[in-house]
Amino acid sequence: MPLDADRRVSLAATKLQALVTRAFPGVQAAPEPFNAGVGMVDGDQAFVHVVATTPSPMAAVLAWGERAGAAQLHLIVDDADPVLVTQARGLSPAPSIWKVVGTDLVPLDDVVVPDPASPNPAAVAASDVLVDAGCSVVVEHGVVLGEVLGLEVARVVVEPDGTASVRVGVGLFDQEAHAVIHADTSIEDRLANVIGQVRAQRRSGVGPHPLNLVARERWLRQALLDQPARIGADGLEAVPPLAVRTGIREQRPAAARGVRERASVLVVCATGIDLDLVPEAAGQLAIEPVDEIVLVMPAGDHHPIIDRMATRLAAPTSVIAVQPPWSES
Repeated sequence: MPLDADRRVSLAATKLQALVTRAFPGVQAAPEPFNAGVGMVDGDQAFVHVVATTPSPMAAVLAWGERAGAAQLHLIVDDADPVLVTQARGLSPAPSIWKVVGTDLVPLDDVVVPDPASPNPAAVAASDVLVDAGCSVVVEHGVVLGEVLGLEVARVVVEPDGTASVRVGVGLFDQEAHAVIHADTSIEDRLANVIGQVRAQRRSGVGPHPLNLVARERWLRQALLDQPARIGADGLEAVPPLAVRTGIREQRPAAARGVRERASVLVVCATGIDLDLVPEAAGQLAIEPVDEIVLVMPAGDHHPIIDRMATRLAAPTSVIAVQPPWSES
């Protein structure tokens, strides 16, 4: 029988106290539950063990650390995750990450972060049809996608025989349906139909609709890619997220790189009060250092916790609140 939330947090609190007391004998603080897990504060140190899936573990430890006013953060995890290691390397001071091994805490600092997968050349070659249809071609973790206003409308799939084919539809499930229902329709006609539907709903002045409520952080990024001068940039190029997205409904900050006032800049967009904004920026910074970071969000989503978390990034950072494309006059 699965554990209820209260029981799971209670067990996590007991586990955290036992682990920390064993590894740091001088720490005598009592664990405190919060929305994502449990934490302990001892002087300027904070220890966090996350039991929820959202926000991410790094977001949780940063938010807890800000609340506790702790300078040194310790994140305790059950499994090694290269993304966490990457994120820590983009923060200053870098949080310590500990893996639970039996009853001990082992430093998680030697995890090898794999290089991102490269797309199949056949998939890249087949993306010309996406460009001709008016899509933005985005490559993420080896997958070639066609997007319109930040929303996936197609992807290129390499078949077992090595040939590449374009699958049309808003996300994977829609693509599978399209392949069956519209099998006798040309790829170009399918693309034109789907793109028309997306553009009709993904614009200012339109009421809530399934096509304009998802992937808004990517819609915001696309607006900046099209008009980088909105944030004082000279040019921007989309970069993939740190981890593979599970689908179009998964909300995850969207990043881009470019030049701003002759300096290299990392731009990371988010919507809602997304605590994963700073961890995503930290990981992107660790992958490729820049002169500055700009965090972008709709004006109504700007919250002081993001400003405080951003002070831990290992590069000069500014926060810009903008009018999002779905509410422009």
